[in-house]
Amino acid sequence: MTHTPAASATEAVAPVVLGMARLIAPRKPSEVTAEHHLIGDLGFHSLVLAELGYNLEDLYGLRSLTPEEAMKLERAGDVVDFVVSEVAAGRATLPTDDEVELLLARYDIGGSTA
Repeated sequence: MTHTPAASATEAVAPVVLGMARLIAPRKPSEVTAEHHLIGDLGFHSLVLAELGYNLEDLYGLRSLTPEEAMKLERAGDVVDFVVSEVAAGRATLPTDDEVELLLARYDIGGSTA
């Protein structure tokens, strides 16, 4: 299988974003997939959505979203796609393993988000 830059970015971003969504979700499924709706399936509300956004901004160096852009991110996969597109466009960067670990340490856990 040939790895394109977009595929590689998705492989790097998806486990972190989905893992972070699971970590902070009010409803805790055993796994968060791209198809999970943030509000309906995972119980996200405005404060949890903001927490997810701030964590991902810090981790990837993302710009702040406009409210209109944020409203379009309904599923966990939409968030993954957004981060991947920002990384691919050079407007965000992939974090190091140490940076991911530091973020997890805020939640008093360690190890992989997958």
